[in-house]
Amino acid sequence: MPPRRRLRSTPVTLALLFVVLAVGCAGGVRSVPGPGRGSAPEPHLSSAVLGDVRTVDPCTLTDPATLQRFGQVRNAGTVSLDYCLLHVRMSGRTLLQLAVGELRKVDPAEVTRGVPVTRRGALRIVHSAPLPGHCTRQILFSDGIAMQVSADLLAGDPTSGLCRVAEAGARTAVDTIAAERVGHRWFPPDSLALIDPCTVVDTAVVQRVPGLKGARPRSSPGRHQCQWGPNKAGHPRVRMVHTAGDPPRVSRGAAVAERIAGRRTVVGIVGGNPRTPLCMAETAHIPFEAAGTGQVEVAMLVVAIPGSDGIRACEFARGLAERIWPRLPPA
Repeated sequence: MPPRRRLRSTPVTLALLFVVLAVGCAGGVRSVPGPGRGSAPEPHLSSAVLGDVRTVDPCTLTDPATLQRFGQVRNAGTVSLDYCLLHVRMSGRTLLQLAVGELRKVDPAEVTRGVPVTRRGALRIVHSAPLPGHCTRQILFSDGIAMQVSADLLAGDPTSGLCRVAEAGARTAVDTIAAERVGHRWFPPDSLALIDPCTVVDTAVVQRVPGLKGARPRSSPGRHQCQWGPNKAGHPRVRMVHTAGDPPRVSRGAAVAERIAGRRTVVGIVGGNPRTPLCMAETAHIPFEAAGTGQVEVAMLVVAIPGSDGIRACEFARGLAERIWPRLPPA
């Protein structure tokens, strides 16, 4: 699993790795009860224990107090509808980030092969092999869905105990699920959070992108991401994401603000290097969370065309946005 998950703030990581990384509540948080303790045992399906996965507030799966033994903990702000991001300032100049809550479809046999697996209550925690500056724990549900808990080194000592932080985060998430304390956000009917991106994109249009003829859409378990093409380097792919955070802005040299299908859109080559065949287009939707925070829901489109360049990728991103933005609810 790739590192550096603060994706709305680090667009290079976003498009290169296609991992789209949420805090607070939009109008309130409620807990959804799981199966009654007196009833017959039920399979631990992700939907059964989490409720509506589209509205889960991933920050309710965390407890900063359990991480304070590692250092100072603060919420890093909203960067995704799918996971909560915390910063942990350890001794000296070491800074870690912990991302909790993103759901992925996995092959249980594959992700558990050759790595330690521990059971905590009715769920299993997979100790994925650590990478330099990165450590992940995966919480396995019985339907082949895994919740990601990942610690990444942002600065400082690479031997600072990333896996201990990830383990603590995973245990807290499991305990929260077992105690039926998973919180949910409320969203208005026109929220992007309630719309699967796969339903607003015409696959026939995506298939016009070089290398994607015959590609089929794949929705993420949280129903906030849709992708065409394999998530592998060197392969063409298109990803549509419904997310939240600060309004899109021109913060990179190769990005411009323009109007596409009547909506203000920020289009830019990822990383600012025209030779990089990755382009991102973003448009703001309705306010996210309570009025006055300045944060918004965001529709984000990422196009990768290996073997081409960023200018060409942005041509296709603009063309797709022309077709997709009119199918979004009015902003």
